[in-house]
Amino acid sequence: MTSEHLDMVATLHGTGLKPLQIQAALGGEFPGVQPAIKDIYNHTSKIRREALLGDTPMNALENFLAGNGFTFYTRENATDDRTEEIFFYHNKSHKMWRAFPEVLLIETTYNTNMYDWPLVQFIGVTSTAQSFCIAHALLIRERQRNFTWALEKLKEMLDDCMEP
Repeated sequence: MTSEHLDMVATLHGTGLKPLQIQAALGGEFPGVQPAIKDIYNHTSKIRREALLGDTPMNALENFLAGNGFTFYTRENATDDRTEEIFFYHNKSHKMWRAFPEVLLIETTYNTNMYDWPLVQFIGVTSTAQSFCIAHALLIRERQRNFTWALEKLKEMLDDCMEP
């Protein structure tokens, strides 16, 4: 692909288009040009890596959380200090949970993100049956000790009056 094609890929990626949509748009803008979908995936991956500014994805997440009103806790691997789990919540979510502590739902997704880390969502429900996020945890594996750690962090959020 030429630099003009790559610039268009970057622009379209920035608007949220999927690689197949980008491929179709390139074909429409440049008749006779049909870049391989793999080339588009490679270029969008490069754009995402550059956006991290040399940080690991976990460091970028921690920087985002720290700068946007979130409280977070991490647990590192004992051998190489890599972050293995992260538990985070927004301070507004904590206030909502204080107001509506009666219902706590725990939902876990598995193999749905690019790292195949389980995502644990802690959800509350208001008196008008509206749900809200209390906290989230990304765990490296689906193991009892990992879930126990996340639940312990959730319990640390509780005030005395909030025991479920």
